[in-house]
Amino acid sequence: MNRNDRRNKKNTHAIDILIVCSHFLPQVTRKTSLLVVNKSNMVKTIISVDPKKLPWQQETPLHNRWHPDIPPVASVKEGEVFRVECVDWTGGQIKNDDNSDDVKNVDLSQVHYLSGPITVEGAEPGDLLKVEFLNLGTLDGDEWGFTGSFAKENGGGFLTDHFPCASKACWDLEGIYCSSRHIPGVRFAGLIHPGLIGTAPSAELLRMWNEREATLVAEEGTDKEKTLCGCLHTRPLACLPEAKGAMLGKLGHFKDKQEDSEWLAIANEAARTVPGRENGGNCDIKNLSRGCKVYFPVFCPGALLSMGDMHFSQGDGEVSFCGAIEMSGFLELKCSIIKGGMKMLPVVGPSPLSVNPIFEIGPLEPRYSEWLVFEGVSVDEKGVQHYLDATIAYKRAVLNCIKYLCQFGYSEEQVYLMLSCIPCEGRISGIVDVPNAVATLAIPLAIFDQDVRPPKTLEALAAGVKIVQNVCMSTEGGAVPLDPRL
Repeated sequence: MNRNDRRNKKNTHAIDILIVCSHFLPQVTRKTSLLVVNKSNMVKTIISVDPKKLPWQQETPLHNRWHPDIPPVASVKEGEVFRVECVDWTGGQIKNDDNSDDVKNVDLSQVHYLSGPITVEGAEPGDLLKVEFLNLGTLDGDEWGFTGSFAKENGGGFLTDHFPCASKACWDLEGIYCSSRHIPGVRFAGLIHPGLIGTAPSAELLRMWNEREATLVAEEGTDKEKTLCGCLHTRPLACLPEAKGAMLGKLGHFKDKQEDSEWLAIANEAARTVPGRENGGNCDIKNLSRGCKVYFPVFCPGALLSMGDMHFSQGDGEVSFCGAIEMSGFLELKCSIIKGGMKMLPVVGPSPLSVNPIFEIGPLEPRYSEWLVFEGVSVDEKGVQHYLDATIAYKRAVLNCIKYLCQFGYSEEQVYLMLSCIPCEGRISGIVDVPNAVATLAIPLAIFDQDVRPPKTLEALAAGVKIVQNVCMSTEGGAVPLDPRL
């Protein structure tokens, strides 16, 4: 049989199949529904979002505060697989362009738009809620992300004293990989995860949060102020409850509720979502990705699970604050309940509610074999010795890395944003050898399109380097927090 005969026979088979399908359509339809797609196995979307719409215009209301009285917007059964979609953490305030003034003037009173709360049927206070991360990804048509640093007078960051101006880098997300026109020569695989996921606090736990954080803020400028406040310049020291900017799910958004006394009563005590706490929350742990299992304490009936702040990738510490590759995205999850399981969580503190979640790391993550590691000790930039201070030590490790990589053609701002979002590994390597804590920061060498290890000779470095492209930079000072969409 020659080539044409084979082609003709192949085409005849195709025609025969089409004829059979037309003659026996009902039978074939039943078979192909099993072979092609079994709709009964499709994951049910319980919360969907449209990134092109404003957060307060979404079909399912979002929220950006923690409070036990924020009503659930969806319900799932134990063992049910479900999908949740999330907007980016700023609710669309940051744009995919070459101007960082949107980061400079971002309204931080109304960020962390969360999808939820979700009732898990059967969950009661004192239980453990096991949440399995089955799949995570970007939303179709919105495959981009951003990394930024805030202006000193509007949020700041870990290195605000060194980088007072707002900056931004935008990333193109292509499958598992990302690259940025603002930081050329770098490409790596992401590890998608929610920066924020947690259960709702009880009224008692909410009071604990508000009281201790208000005490911290009140200490600023007094003899009780923490020593670290003089070395780190992120302000305020804590974000206390604030009705301005609050979105309370089904209860409504502040722009429509400022005269509603019942709404104000909740908004004025609802906790901001900025830090991680006993309920999980904004812990920014990059390992909460596919295959991960998290065990959350349950403080309210139904657990009231919420999530958001999706990251394509993040470095340990998220040092620039606005610092992962921030994006919209989805999670596919499954929940199960361990009755009375909260007793398994160690209580370390004055209250039986002083517990924290635990989690299992999933089996999937980017694999790198070669790393360059930077050390830091607890001696600050002024040469002042601190006592076993791991934060100062990590700050030194980050600064050492920034100064080093600038020798290879990157600006300091580029490296600062890079360390916030590449898959770098931060460690507390020593915490007992007085007076110095030792922290390390390891960067994977394979993400660069050049060799950034110390060269055999310094001739190339001595010739100088040229920064071809830089991140978007705003002028220093004058930030005006404002969302023009309101």
